Amino acid sequence: YYHVLNCGLRIPPSAGSGSGEAPNPLGYNRVYVWVDKERFNYETWWEGFRLGRVVVTNGPLLEPLANDRQPGHVFQAPEGESFTADVMTNFTTREDKISYFELVKDGRVAQSVRFEDFVRTGRFAPLDFDESGWFLVRAVTDNEETYRFASSGAWYVEFAETPKRISKRSAQFFLDWVEERASQIKLEDAEERRETLKFVEQAKQFWQDLVEQANAD
Repeated sequence: YYHVLNCGLRIPPSAGSGSGEAPNPLGYNRVYVWVDKERFNYETWWEGFRLGRVVVTNGPLLEPLANDRQPGHVFQAPEGESFTADVMTNFTTREDKISYFELVKDGRVAQSVRFEDFVRTGRFAPLDFDESGWFLVRAVTDNEETYRFASSGAWYVEFAETPKRISKRSAQFFLDWVEERASQIKLEDAEERRETLKFVEQAKQFWQDLVEQANAD
């Protein structure tokens, strides 16, 4: 998913339990969406989801804000200046104690704070940007049997000259993946193979174009 965001594709995270196919009970993996309570209905829920105002979790519940903005917000920054994000979160957890909180920037952990240190302020240290990118918040629990965590959707930072950060490494990751999957296609029917490979070629071209448009490693 971080590779997706690093390609400049602003797709919000979602969640499903897979109950019946996986050994997860209903509601194990969940997505929460911010909606004004005065406007809560089916349409506004999907609108909030589309805007990325989300938290996904199979454990704790986070309520994070960055500069008083919900996840999904796009911050505009003047070229030649820097941008600083002040990130905080409220949280709720029941069975599993949260072990640490993380602030992820452009796919890498920028800050990791133990639970006992984070609860003193509920905030991370300021997070600085001097080029376009994205960031999000994670909370990971002490559960030893599974990876139980919560994650916000991403916030985005845009500088005027290069509003989206496109990582060459991440675009190449998907291009390599498409080529690997294409090599596994075994279809004897010539027409079926031709129709299938048509979509494969479209996918390869999409990722190849992103590799060529990349403005970051």
